[in-house]
Amino acid sequence: MAELRPEQLSRALDRGLAAAYLVAGEEPLLIEESLDLIRAQARAAGFTGREVFHVETGFDWQRLTHAADSLSLFSDQRLLELRLPTGRPGKEGAAVLKALAERPAEDTVLLVICGRLEPAQRRAAWVKTLTDHGTTVHAAKLRRDQLERWVENRARERGLKLAPAAARLLAERNEGNLLALSQEIDKLLLLAGDQANQVEQGLDAVREAVADSARYAIFDLPEAVIQGDVLRTQRIVERLRAEGEEAVLVLWGVARELRVLADLQDTQAQRGDTAAVLRRHRVWRNREGQMQALSQRGPTGGWRGLLARAAAVDRIIKGAQPGSAWDELLELSTDAARIAGMTVANRKKA
Repeated sequence: MAELRPEQLSRALDRGLAAAYLVAGEEPLLIEESLDLIRAQARAAGFTGREVFHVETGFDWQRLTHAADSLSLFSDQRLLELRLPTGRPGKEGAAVLKALAERPAEDTVLLVICGRLEPAQRRAAWVKTLTDHGTTVHAAKLRRDQLERWVENRARERGLKLAPAAARLLAERNEGNLLALSQEIDKLLLLAGDQANQVEQGLDAVREAVADSARYAIFDLPEAVIQGDVLRTQRIVERLRAEGEEAVLVLWGVARELRVLADLQDTQAQRGDTAAVLRRHRVWRNREGQMQALSQRGPTGGWRGLLARAAAVDRIIKGAQPGSAWDELLELSTDAARIAGMTVANRKKA
């Protein structure tokens, strides 16, 4: 019937309840809110019973089949909730799920809950069958450039007026932590009181009210560096340090990008095969153009010099050289982001 994003689910439920749902993704908040909507709609439609199954090693899939085939002693209509964290039901499980989706019992609604589904898993026959005969909701992880719009929409739904700069600050302070972001919006709504939908909450008010709850992964740092975003680079380094990440792993992510850029720049100077460099370093195809541009327009020898500094940071981490590893890592990442930022700016002017 349909494959939806979480924000499309409410309108779809208004049109009626499907016989089967698959809710999967990487955003726990969006998954839980989608589940709450489905459960509420099921209760309103008379599906007051609920049976929950957890798929673990050795799970007996016939339990689910028998539950679908049998009448409940306490309720005529039930929600059968299957928690499948891996998204891999196996051959027997896939067959059971396909059969239940194709021939749903009149007194049950099937709700399958997974984590992130890899592309190959999303193409699996059981997933396609659930989508064709029911509704699939994919709660994909929000990209950084989607967060500000999400904040604006969320605030509007809650009845809170936010200035654009305030929405941007909220997104920055809570990047990678959608639950904290939602809680900050609710807190602002509470603080604004009766004025929430009348007086626009500005940057200063939001800055005073919100906490910095951003969560970053190690790979967020090299992304910020090559994008030339100095402030975000510094914020990520400090956050990773506060969260107790291993400095050697953080350095590895930055050094990998510097190594690619240094090798590309050296190869370009010698008029060599840059495509071979990109293949050797396994650079993603959608980033090849960006890496080529950074290496071409960066200062001569600049990336190689930064890579040498990365080697020095590595020696500090291993105790072979004195110094503060995190301070040096912050300075290295900041300088790399500045060079990348100047390169991007020069490219735009050209």
